[in-house]
Amino acid sequence: MSTQDYWRGLSFDYIITYSLLRGSKWQQLQDARRKERETSRRLLLTAPPAQLPELRAQLHRLEHQLDLQTRLTTDNNRAYNITTTPVAKLQRDTPEVAELGRLLQAPCTELLYPMCAPVFRDALAFYNAGHELLSVLNICFSCNVMQTENGQNVEADYLMYTPLQEWFQRLGHQIDTVA
Repeated sequence: MSTQDYWRGLSFDYIITYSLLRGSKWQQLQDARRKERETSRRLLLTAPPAQLPELRAQLHRLEHQLDLQTRLTTDNNRAYNITTTPVAKLQRDTPEVAELGRLLQAPCTELLYPMCAPVFRDALAFYNAGHELLSVLNICFSCNVMQTENGQNVEADYLMYTPLQEWFQRLGHQIDTVA
């Protein structure tokens, strides 16, 4: 699906932009996970043999848990990522939403395919007047990838990502800030 198709298929009353996997919440979570890994490693050194398999399994889970969940919503859209911070709320009839619509409806002529796994740190969440979450567009500006809440890729011209990033930054997103 292209960004044009995605945008044309939306019927919403307002948008909330979200930032996730950065900032103080993310740093606190990373610090807590680091401490838990260190504690597990120390326990491995002194644990009785019967506890070793369980402790090794716990340490393995902690070391391979890269970024928890990298999308805005989890559990079939019933919960938000623990590191999520709302940044801006925009009504559909605002100039900012009109600009977003122009960006997302730009023709897609140059596609680049990333060589990395996306880490979605910014998202657009679309709501109706009853405050029901209708759709989410997760965005990774590091590898220029967008996905819907159900993991469907949304293709965009790679030249569109720079103005889209600037749009998010004008709203207050700290896109260059990971920690």
